[in-house]
Amino acid sequence: MRNYYVIGHKNPDCDCIVSAIAYANLKQQLGVFALPYALGKANQETQFLLKKYGFKHPPVLLSAKCTLAEIEKDEAILVAPGITMRKALDAVSSQKNKGVFVVDNNERLLGIVSISDLTRLWTEDEDTLRSYMKRTKLYNIIDVLEAKVYHKEDTFKTSGLIHIMPSMSDSVEEYKNSIVILRNNPDVQRFAIDNGASLIIISGEDWVDSVTLEKAKEKHVSIIHTVHTVLECSRLIYESISIDEVTTHDVISFHDTETVEEVSNRLAKTRFRTYPVLNDNNQVIAAISRYHLFHYDKKKFILVDHNEEAQTVNDIEFGEIVEIVDHHRMGGLETMNPINIIERTVGSTSTIITGLYRQNGIALTKEMAGLLLGGLISDTLCLRSPTTTDEDRMTAEYLSDIAEISAVTLQEELINASDSILKKTHLELLYDDFKEFRIAETRIAVGQSQCKSEEEYFKIKDDFLKYLEETAISQHYDLILIMFTDPSGSGSYFLYTGKKDWVISEGFADVLNDKGFAKGIVSRKKQVLPIIIDTLNK
Repeated sequence: MRNYYVIGHKNPDCDCIVSAIAYANLKQQLGVFALPYALGKANQETQFLLKKYGFKHPPVLLSAKCTLAEIEKDEAILVAPGITMRKALDAVSSQKNKGVFVVDNNERLLGIVSISDLTRLWTEDEDTLRSYMKRTKLYNIIDVLEAKVYHKEDTFKTSGLIHIMPSMSDSVEEYKNSIVILRNNPDVQRFAIDNGASLIIISGEDWVDSVTLEKAKEKHVSIIHTVHTVLECSRLIYESISIDEVTTHDVISFHDTETVEEVSNRLAKTRFRTYPVLNDNNQVIAAISRYHLFHYDKKKFILVDHNEEAQTVNDIEFGEIVEIVDHHRMGGLETMNPINIIERTVGSTSTIITGLYRQNGIALTKEMAGLLLGGLISDTLCLRSPTTTDEDRMTAEYLSDIAEISAVTLQEELINASDSILKKTHLELLYDDFKEFRIAETRIAVGQSQCKSEEEYFKIKDDFLKYLEETAISQHYDLILIMFTDPSGSGSYFLYTGKKDWVISEGFADVLNDKGFAKGIVSRKKQVLPIIIDTLNK
């Protein structure tokens, strides 16, 4: 079944985590197998919201590339060391695989036997076959020939030489420790026994006279009977050779956590047609071939709360975007095929997704309504952001009724649950809600973090600015702006740096006071980004 990955943006805020969970749930209700993923760990207020309404944090996704665990593979044929070539051939033909993997009792890899290794048996020269047979176990011969045992010597030893329908005029020396295949002729049987054969294989009538049997026991010669003809025996007996004779022990293997691209690069330099896939315990769990690497389904992505390449999952070019649900400016993502886009001028993606539930006639549970309300009020500063629309307000009222909690009460809980900026590292402050943009060949990053008081801001300002300056240089940003926003919506402190920091100084000259506070500026999307774009394009 095809799995759709519903993802928000990097450095996730509350709205994008909530939107991924809610939209994946809606898709499932509509019969689409979709799962939510996050591109990073949720902040404290989002984690509080998830816990309050009983939702798990989505798994964190680091790349759009597929790992071996995520693509179709063949079932691995596992065999124990020492089995016959016959059993290995039967296993390969029954599964239509290109080889078998030899494993120990814990299913850990010992070696590989390919189809060519198995079929090469029929083209080996006489000396090679004889050396193989010299090491072949009697129980393997009995197994392959489906033989009945009349007498078996525990100390079976053979020269590997095989005689078929011998004549009593043959050279006596040739029979020493040899294997003799013949019809039920007591005189020839006794001739072979007297001359030192190690194994008599009788084809035809199923009986052995008492004189011959006693002679075999006396001379330590094993006697077995098979239903197969002499001609069949002459072919089948070589299939009793152990696969240990042709097992390759220096095997290239792959772990299921490796990406398709990594495996393809390594596989291009090898000659085998099938390769073992191992799990974390180094157990063989599957088989993979070049076919699987060239014919796998890419991950299918539904983007929520973003639509720019810089903000989405890493390596997106190795995946496929099939849908976007967002409320931001269009950021120029290219797709291979036409896709569904739901783009609305509202204050949060949670608002859009609530509307999609209603449009499709899917009832919201109390828990899902509370989750969506939290995403909505977080992104609109409890409906005080200039991005807030009448649709957001009506949606918040609708969700409040179902969740049985007011927007104001829930916002207070979220603010109380959020960490003070004094408790965050510089790295956490930078990526709290951090978005990157490419504008007029300029690399810009705008982050936003809630700041509960002026005192908190000035305690971290100087040290954090030094950190931003170092980041702008090391990460090659032309401009970094971090907005420290009052959760009550009064405005934001601007902390910025970069070789194009003049964009902020000029663009916001009429709103920034001497403390760097921009009164009434709380929306990155509607109040900050448009001014940055206009200033750059002047």
